[in-house]
Amino acid sequence: MRYAILALALLGQAKEKSYRLPSTDLKQQVIWGATCEVPDGPSLAFGGEDQRAADGNPHTRVKQDGVWKAIHEELGAKSPLRGSFAELVKGLVKLIALCRTGFYEGFLDPPVIDRRGAPAYQTATLFLAQLLELWDRAIPVLQREAAKLEGYDADQAKRAIDEVRKVRGRLLEGDPFSAAAIKTLTAAKAAMEIAAERVDAEPPPRALSPVVYDPKTNLFVIFGGDHLDYLTNDTWVFDPGKKKWFQRHPKEAPPPRGNHQLKASDGKISLSGGYTYTSSTDYVGGQYRDLNDGEWSYDVGADAWTGGKGVDPDSRTYRTGRLHPDYYLQGAAPDPKEFARVLGELPANTWVRTKPPHLPALNRDWGTAVLDPDHDLILRFSGGHSAHGGTDVLQYHMKTNRWELCFPVEFPLGQLYSNTEYPEGVNFNRRPWVTGHTYQNYGYDPNFHRMLFTGRREGCFVYDPEAGDWTSRLEKPKGMVYGDCFYTLTLTPTPQGLVCWNHDGRLYQFEKEAWVERTLRGEKLPGSVVDNSTLLYDPKRERLLFARKPYGDKTPYTGELHAVDVKTWTVASVSPAGKEAAAAVPYLCQIRYDVENDLLLVGGTLPPGTDGVRRTPAYDPAGNRWVSLKLAGDDPNGKNGRNVSLGLMYDAKRKLFWAVDTNSHVFVLRLDPKSADLQPM
Repeated sequence: MRYAILALALLGQAKEKSYRLPSTDLKQQVIWGATCEVPDGPSLAFGGEDQRAADGNPHTRVKQDGVWKAIHEELGAKSPLRGSFAELVKGLVKLIALCRTGFYEGFLDPPVIDRRGAPAYQTATLFLAQLLELWDRAIPVLQREAAKLEGYDADQAKRAIDEVRKVRGRLLEGDPFSAAAIKTLTAAKAAMEIAAERVDAEPPPRALSPVVYDPKTNLFVIFGGDHLDYLTNDTWVFDPGKKKWFQRHPKEAPPPRGNHQLKASDGKISLSGGYTYTSSTDYVGGQYRDLNDGEWSYDVGADAWTGGKGVDPDSRTYRTGRLHPDYYLQGAAPDPKEFARVLGELPANTWVRTKPPHLPALNRDWGTAVLDPDHDLILRFSGGHSAHGGTDVLQYHMKTNRWELCFPVEFPLGQLYSNTEYPEGVNFNRRPWVTGHTYQNYGYDPNFHRMLFTGRREGCFVYDPEAGDWTSRLEKPKGMVYGDCFYTLTLTPTPQGLVCWNHDGRLYQFEKEAWVERTLRGEKLPGSVVDNSTLLYDPKRERLLFARKPYGDKTPYTGELHAVDVKTWTVASVSPAGKEAAAAVPYLCQIRYDVENDLLLVGGTLPPGTDGVRRTPAYDPAGNRWVSLKLAGDDPNGKNGRNVSLGLMYDAKRKLFWAVDTNSHVFVLRLDPKSADLQPM
């Protein structure tokens, strides 16, 4: 018997300190999984992430003629209630999203009109009524179907339906827009997920969960594992003769964990070691800590765990603090009126830190942030390059000055500590991992009303701000598919849809839920460059503007631009006045258009002048010239004038610039060029 599972250095030795898991070989299709092969006997593989699977799950596999074969479809055919709770879970997820939006947007004094033109409070309460009706229709149907089952399947169905009834009663607890109610509904969602697992054909996916074979009972056994957003402690057995999984229900079980050891001996399974989470927010800090709670024993025939202090067998351990959504629900309810007052009193030409009450962590380096004008949000998906390496998109509510984390942080185990070693595909929740850099490879599409992430080599991923989650995956054309595309695919919104610029100087536009290449005319458009390029839309002249320079600091920026007429897709070079002085522009990744003042503001500041002041460069398209401005306040560009983790946005609704830095500080600027000492460069 042997385990094909990620080995930890010093495994089994006592560790009191937090530690980092080592990285795994991403060339394998299945990572973090486990196998168990019995000489001259059965075999089983389970767990891990399949980097090529649409659901990220390699599922149950057995070896046939020396080849591992997935059998989950065969297993599913024997599970009549499989998937029967999907609509209930989906409805609960939508209700939670509506309630979260109501809380963070300050819908506490109805009626408030949302973007769909309906009173937002009524939207949530009406949907709750519909969901209760769905629940009441579903339970009798489930009971009738369960009555047809026998034995283990009947028992599992009964347990699941009992849980569904309990959740039904919790849907009416409290004001739906209160923090307490949101927490209650979120716990109900977890309970519904566990209920659905009882009638599934196989255990839920997990990582670093060993498989062991007990020859006395002829059963394979698994316990617990890492779901990447939580640790679990459920117990399952697989009968290779019947080709069937059975969930066990001991009175109590060891606490949740991952990367533990299992050994079989005469009907008993011994468990030792394993880790729990630390919820560390330190840069490249240790996210894991050994449990060191002694040895546990599981009697397979008696379905009983013995050892230390047991807990409920359906427990989950989540990360806490700033890595969990509950952290951002703390304190006073968001107040849109108060923040509107603050924004209304902003001084001109002065960057002001808004100081949200709860800042996210870890740091989110080497990326940007994008504006979602439909939902009045700033969306932040950044943090590769050894920083935050999860799947979550931070949502900042411009109406109330509050950060929102929509689901518990998921980490890709040992892949957090390098630039580019993040898994491909999706994880168990069908969410993509962040890439080493995100720069400008994601953007919000004004027609699709979704955020698109193109940084993965295979596929374009769709994020829905209303759901607060990743929802689907689209194909990319060949020109957007290359190994380091996350460095150079550069997006900007236009009224006709997002436009993407690649490293070969080709352009693609997103329309009708697909990327379409545009045929360019005129001059050759240079390709985008890592760290040193951007594009933006100039609506007044209906053109795209491109700024770029060669990679590195040895070759300065020429100050020149390229323009593409979006009516004819004709490329032309632009040679502004003051282009020689523009060589001092420190960062090209963040240049944003101010439609009110017809000015392109640069996210960066020039070297100090004789007066010691760092002026901010800008491009005046009407005069085709580079200029500079004198801005005061809390400069988001940093003391050196170049912030590679800056997200700069223009909010046409409020006529304000917003900026976000690596530590999720938020800055806002009311620009008035006439009083900002505008000078030619």
